[in-house]
Amino acid sequence: MTRRNEVMVGSTIIVAIIMIVFGTIWLKGLKLGTEEVTLKARFREVGQLLEGSTVKYRGVPIGRVESIELEPSGGAVIVTMSVQGDVKLPEDNGVLLAPESMFGDWQAEVVSRSNLRGYDFTESLDPSVLPGYSLPDMSRLTQVAAEIATNLQSISSRFEVAFTDETANNIRLAIENIQDVSAQLTGLVGKQQVALDEVAANLARTSESAGQAAATMQRAFAEIETAIGNGKLTNIVQNVERTSSRTDSLAAILVAASRDLRATAVVADSTFRRVGQIAAAVERGEGTLGKLLRDTTLYTNLVDTNLEVQALLRDLRRNPRKYINLTIF
Repeated sequence: MTRRNEVMVGSTIIVAIIMIVFGTIWLKGLKLGTEEVTLKARFREVGQLLEGSTVKYRGVPIGRVESIELEPSGGAVIVTMSVQGDVKLPEDNGVLLAPESMFGDWQAEVVSRSNLRGYDFTESLDPSVLPGYSLPDMSRLTQVAAEIATNLQSISSRFEVAFTDETANNIRLAIENIQDVSAQLTGLVGKQQVALDEVAANLARTSESAGQAAATMQRAFAEIETAIGNGKLTNIVQNVERTSSRTDSLAAILVAASRDLRATAVVADSTFRRVGQIAAAVERGEGTLGKLLRDTTLYTNLVDTNLEVQALLRDLRRNPRKYINLTIF
């Protein structure tokens, strides 16, 4: 009986030891017969992450956090993780720290950085250390939300101060003014459209006239080509040459006439000069004509003689027998 009790106690102790070992393995996330690899990641901060926290990939647990250490400079945190060696991780992998539940538990998740371009991962100079990024926890989000609420309340109070009844009335007037301006612009656009239509019609008529002019020029060129082909242009050129030669002859005649006219003008100028000299001599009283013009006695005698002749003629009319005596035998 005593031996049987000893066997039962020993068996119970062995089973308890086995359960403790397997429980510890299960709690740590270890898998028997699976090779593990060590990964390191660099973070600015790790939030509520603890040693033993779960490491996941695509939501599936693949390892645990082994250690959390500050860099010697204190500028970042290095997290060491043990993960399953048979898991194929992405080439551009990084580690994202985030709350795992609402009770403060955190986890590390291996992610592809190309899917999270908006996150500022903390790079490391050591290529074997993965870049990491830590999401803010709930307390920090609550603090940020409180700051946002405070800012919104301040903006709301300022809006209430700025947006009075007068402001609303001014906005209404501004909207009405905008409507009036819009109507005026619409009318202006309509008028401009009419003007543009008229311009387009004028351009169309101008284009038609230009087409007609081009057709006329084309016909003229055709006629010129025909004239050239028939020899008419040659005749025209010959006529022009003959006219030019006649014009040259006429020009020569005109030149000769101009020379004769110049000689005549010289003779006339000499004659006029001589007449001028004679007139000057007459005016000075030189010569017979000059003396006649300047001597008033001759003029007086002529006047008296004229008077006597007129008296004689009158007396002759009254008494013709006094002067004419006819005797017929």
